[in-house]
Amino acid sequence: MRTFFITVVLVLSGSAIFAIEPEQYFRLNQVLAQKHVLPRYKIFSQQTIELDISANKFCQAPSEANLHQIQFSFHSAADAWAGIQHIQFGPIEENLRLHRIFYWPDKHNTGSRHLVRLLKNEDKSLLTSERFSLLSVALQGFPALERLLFSQSEALFSRDQSAVFRCLLVTSITENLQKIAASVLLEWEEETTEFFKISTSSDVNYYSGENEIFQDFLSSLYGNLRSIHDLKIRRLLGETPQKSHPKRAEAWRSERSLLNIILNLEAAQKLFQGEGDFGIDDFIEMLDPETNTAKDFKSYLEYTLKTARNISLPLHKAVRDSQQHEQVERLQAQMQALMGFVLGRISTAVGMGLGFNFLDGD
Repeated sequence: MRTFFITVVLVLSGSAIFAIEPEQYFRLNQVLAQKHVLPRYKIFSQQTIELDISANKFCQAPSEANLHQIQFSFHSAADAWAGIQHIQFGPIEENLRLHRIFYWPDKHNTGSRHLVRLLKNEDKSLLTSERFSLLSVALQGFPALERLLFSQSEALFSRDQSAVFRCLLVTSITENLQKIAASVLLEWEEETTEFFKISTSSDVNYYSGENEIFQDFLSSLYGNLRSIHDLKIRRLLGETPQKSHPKRAEAWRSERSLLNIILNLEAAQKLFQGEGDFGIDDFIEMLDPETNTAKDFKSYLEYTLKTARNISLPLHKAVRDSQQHEQVERLQAQMQALMGFVLGRISTAVGMGLGFNFLDGD
């Protein structure tokens, strides 16, 4: 059984779907895989390599200049992850990779508790490549690294054994991210020749047809929008600035919360448009040349992006600001409208009805 960050069940609705030939799905799936997914995983892989190089350089010679460099590399790698984060099917599902890269939201503060325990014990044997990959997923990726490089960066300069251990932990995380990114990219590239003909451990085909592959791309579009609305905005936005919860924001320590949303929306835009090639928008217009559905969605998505870009403070500060709070509320409403657009007009346009099982516990 396939598991998704957001599980999407697509049901045939109406006779229009039967007019779509497998070759038409194949064309779209190949474009989205070759032009959207693979280049973004390549960028992510390269940026994690650069991050690992910067981490080792810093730990060999700790300095403010080298700290700024590793923080810059952190942002570059996090940018790359935000651009591919919405693809939550395929190799990223294996070996808990998704959570190992970015364990968030951390509703029970698991990452903080595990990090405190690890830093207190200072057991270097846990930081070998073999053992580190088996530790708590909350310690293996960006959230733990963000704490070490931003909110706790001064401790890296203490010139004691604690600082040495922290640096070893930093490089263990960056090496882990680099290896995960390389593995995911390799597995996508290896499968590209017979793309998506993936078998499970029981040797049952992962997909039964090209239409199921398209379902995953469509769920990636919707799941991206839903994640932004439910997790990245609604969880922290209260009815008033005073009732908001700024520390629930994604990556607030590095002040990336709003940037991540913008990059997620830009990725949704590129997914829908097939990176300028044959995209979901062209697929919709191929099915019905008279429809305005694709054009309207692109216009409203661009309008929503404009709203996000016009928020002038980091998101965790904006929700507490009397003027910016209203702008964040506007962004939340527009995200909800975009989700409704996908559920309604887009699902109708491609002949697929959408039913959802949302995030466990939400």
